Amino acid sequence: MLRALTLTILLAVTAVACTPATPAPPRVAVWQGETSGLLFMRVIAGQPLRDARLTAPDGRKILAQRLSQAEAAPAGGESWGRPSVGIGGSAGSNGGFGTGIGLSFPISGGGQRGGGQATQVEFALDPALLSDYRARPKDWLLELNFGSQITRVAAPPLP
Repeated sequence: MLRALTLTILLAVTAVACTPATPAPPRVAVWQGETSGLLFMRVIAGQPLRDARLTAPDGRKILAQRLSQAEAAPAGGESWGRPSVGIGGSAGSNGGFGTGIGLSFPISGGGQRGGGQATQVEFALDPALLSDYRARPKDWLLELNFGSQITRVAAPPLP
């Protein structure tokens, strides 16, 4: 029985180690220029961004007017691909108390999950479009062209 369990665990570990790491989805933050009709976005992804476009609810496509190309993005405290340690504790209503330590070791390389490339994108929108974007950003679509793939996501709301 112990051999079967050991063999099953080894097969599972081998399968996970051979599975290619999937890239993390791009992260997008948005803000508006103080006195202009500019809409700024910061896109962090595992690959450099080639271009971007917004699709309005009526189908109009607005190509980014400027991309400030990639710089290395910070990992943001994420520990993908690195060993990590966790410490925890719990207390119950019956007076019991427990503690624990967890260790995590990556099986595969882990890819570029935490950091990646950061690109600032500028869109010039007329006042009516900017007002519409502010009112209903989830009806807008953001298309990010990374060269080898195009990712489509709902546009993020303005703060």
